[in-house]
Amino acid sequence: MKIIKNSEIAQIFYEISDSLKMQGVAFKPQAYEKVADIISDLQKSLGDIYKEGGLKALESVPGVGKSIALKIEELLKTGKLKYYQKLKKKTPVDLSSLREIEGLGPKNIKALYEKLGIKSVKQLGRAAKLGKIGRLKGFGKKSEENIIRGLEFLKQSKGRQSLAIVLPQAEKIEGRLKRIRGVKKATIAGSLRRRKKTIGDIDIVVSAKPSLGKKVIEFFVSMPEVDEVFAKGTTKASVKLKSGVDADLRVVPEESYGAALHYFTGPKDYNIDLRQLALKKGCKLNEYGLFKGNKQIAGETEESIYKALGLRYIKPKNREVYKSAS
Repeated sequence: MKIIKNSEIAQIFYEISDSLKMQGVAFKPQAYEKVADIISDLQKSLGDIYKEGGLKALESVPGVGKSIALKIEELLKTGKLKYYQKLKKKTPVDLSSLREIEGLGPKNIKALYEKLGIKSVKQLGRAAKLGKIGRLKGFGKKSEENIIRGLEFLKQSKGRQSLAIVLPQAEKIEGRLKRIRGVKKATIAGSLRRRKKTIGDIDIVVSAKPSLGKKVIEFFVSMPEVDEVFAKGTTKASVKLKSGVDADLRVVPEESYGAALHYFTGPKDYNIDLRQLALKKGCKLNEYGLFKGNKQIAGETEESIYKALGLRYIKPKNREVYKSAS
């Protein structure tokens, strides 16, 4: 059996969804997108689930029917998926890269390919500069300007890497940290946890007794992937990996784990919004917990913070657009 991460399988299903949308297929794209979301959030690897119970175990995962389970089995056994390869041949464009352009969806990408032969971000930029996109029916000057702005933003994001590349690296480190004796929990935070398309760095939060902090930090900075150590202390460390990605680690006590995970997941505007809401309710929210006066009333889990504030739990990927009620 091939070693393939949940994140890699989810990425393939996201691309299948986009490919089907490009072809105008009804219902199926939403099903693949939904199952990709579920797989991204799974704590247990699909490989382990399959080893334990085969196809029936895969079908027990929410959103996974027999057809999807067979595709997951094929990916786990061979590392490839014939159905996915067949779809890519029908519309041979760099979907994952083009989808990074704000406002550019599967249908637009298909139109650009069919009318201008655009397969890549480079070809898209060339066509936009020449004014070819603005002259297309269904696009216009405003759409062309939006695409140019999206391309400029992508250039400014240089140094960032795609989710599909960074997530497996982070999951590998997360798995190692979880296996350290005395570590209660270890979870990827930051933009990775919010499933942003491009990632600037890796953030990981670990729950352990304060006395174990130094041991965890030393393990982290001594990993074979580490190229340079920027800083290290007893509760936090910052390094650069050989892949070029920066990685930060925070070690916190169990009672503050949820608060720290919430704080380092972000985004910044969302955190500010929630802290302001806490103040209106006579509380103080920070990376150490939710406090009423000097008493901590929540913080061990993210869910406890939301409950104490009278809110429903908001998944990390939905925090980009959420604004709490005033």
